[in-house]
Amino acid sequence: MFFARAPIALLAATLCWTVSAQSAVPAAPNPISVSSTLRPALAQVGQTLGGISIHRWKAPNDVKSAADQDVSSIQRDLNETLPGLMDHADAAPGSVPEAFAVYRNVDALYDTLLRVVLTANLAASDDEANSLQAALSSLEGARTTLGQSILNASQAQQAELVRIRTALARAAVVQRAPVTTTVVDDGPATDATKRKHTTTPKKPAKPANSSDGSSTPQ
Repeated sequence: MFFARAPIALLAATLCWTVSAQSAVPAAPNPISVSSTLRPALAQVGQTLGGISIHRWKAPNDVKSAADQDVSSIQRDLNETLPGLMDHADAAPGSVPEAFAVYRNVDALYDTLLRVVLTANLAASDDEANSLQAALSSLEGARTTLGQSILNASQAQQAELVRIRTALARAAVVQRAPVTTTVVDDGPATDATKRKHTTTPKKPAKPANSSDGSSTPQ
C-alpha cells in the first residue's frame, strides 16, 4: 500500500519552527510608564519655577527678559502640551512612538530649563539657583530613565520581529519542498489478490514396442 507522507512531514516541520520561534522570543520588557517616570520631576520643575523672582535677579533687563520668556515657555509646556502627550503614551503603554514623542518634548524642555539655570547661577540668589539646579537634575534623571526604557522596548520589539520573520521564512522553505511518497510494506498480499494457477496433468508416453495382445507372424 502507498501513503503520501510528505504533507504530514511538512505540517510537523512547520509546527516545530513556529513553536521554536515562539519559545526563543524573550519576554517583553515591562511597558513604558511615562507618567510614573516623569510626573515627579515635572512637578518639581513647576513648583520651583513658581517660586523664583526673576525681576530681582542681578542682571541686565534683556537677560532677565529672556529668562522670563524661557520660564513662561516651560510653564505652558507643563500645563498645556505635556499632559496630552503623556495621556496618549499612557493609553498605549507598549508604543515606542508615543513614548518617544514625550521624550522629544522633555528633551527640548530640558534645554530651555538649562538656560534658566545658567542665568540663575550668575544672577539669582543662592537659594533660587540651588532650587533650579535640583529641579534640572531631577528632570535629567527622569529623561534618562525614559530614554533607556524606550531603547529597551525598541530593541526587544526588533529582536522579536527578526525571530518571527526568520521562523516564517524557514517554514516557507519547508512548505516548498517537493512532495514524495513512501512505500509501506503491510505484509503478504491476501488470497483474493493471488493469481490462481492451474496445471493440466500430462498423459504418460506410450512405449514404442508395447504389445497389443496379437502375436507377430513368423
